[in-house]
Amino acid sequence: MRLTEHIELIGSGRMGFTLTNELDCHVYLVHDGDDAVIVDAGAGVDVGPILAEIDRSGVPRSAIRRILLTHAHGDHAGGARALHDALGCEVWASPQAAGWVREGDEVAISLDRAKDPGGYPEDYAFQASPVARELREGDRIPVGSLEIEVIETPGHCAGHLSYLLHRPGGTDLFSGDAIFARGRILLQDIWDCSVAESCASVRKLAACKPDGLYPGHAEFSVSLGYNHIYAALENISAMLPPPQLS
Repeated sequence: MRLTEHIELIGSGRMGFTLTNELDCHVYLVHDGDDAVIVDAGAGVDVGPILAEIDRSGVPRSAIRRILLTHAHGDHAGGARALHDALGCEVWASPQAAGWVREGDEVAISLDRAKDPGGYPEDYAFQASPVARELREGDRIPVGSLEIEVIETPGHCAGHLSYLLHRPGGTDLFSGDAIFARGRILLQDIWDCSVAESCASVRKLAACKPDGLYPGHAEFSVSLGYNHIYAALENISAMLPPPQLS
C-alpha cells in the first residue's frame, strides 16, 4: 500500500488495518532508487503476505538490504529471522534489542507477560535472528539519496529506537511504540517500561517536528505529524502521562 513517494505500508495487523497477520505491527518499506530498508518486521507468524506486499509495491526484493527494528517485542521483531532468510538482508537494532533478538530471549522481551492477558497465542514462539549492526543515537543510514537518523527513545521498553527520515521537502518519523497518532503512548506492566523515560522521549521527538508520523500501530499521518506529538506534550506539561493507546 503506497503512502508517499518513498514509503509503503507492507504489513499491519489487528491494531491497524489487518493487511497481514493479525499479530503484526505496522511494517514499512522505505525506498529510493535501487535502495530500500524495512522498518520493523511483524510477528513472524506468516511473512508470506508481507512478501506479497513488497512484490505488489514494485520495489525489487534485491533492493532491500536492511531491516531496522524499533524494539524487540514480538509483534515488531518476531519476523526478523523469517524476513532475513527470505530476503537475504541484514537486521539492525539497538544494542539492547540486538542481544535479545540474537538470543531469542522471550523473558527479556516480556513475551511471557504479554501472553498472560491473551496478547499472543500460547504456542507463539519468538524466532532468534542474527543482528548485523547495533545502532546508536545520531547514527545516519543512507537509503539512496535519502537519509535515516537514529533516535534513542526508551520508555515503552528498553532499547527502543525511532527513525527520522530526511527527504527532499521534509522529514518523516517512524516512531515504533514511542508515540502514536492523537498524542497517545503505550505503557505496559513490564520490567523495562518507564513513564518518565516515555515522557522524555516524547519531548525529544517533538523537537524533531516531523511532517509525517508513522507509528507501529493504529493511524498514521502523512503531514502535520508534529501536531500529534504536541498533543501528548499538553498532558506532559500538566504533569500527567499522555492517554493510552487502546
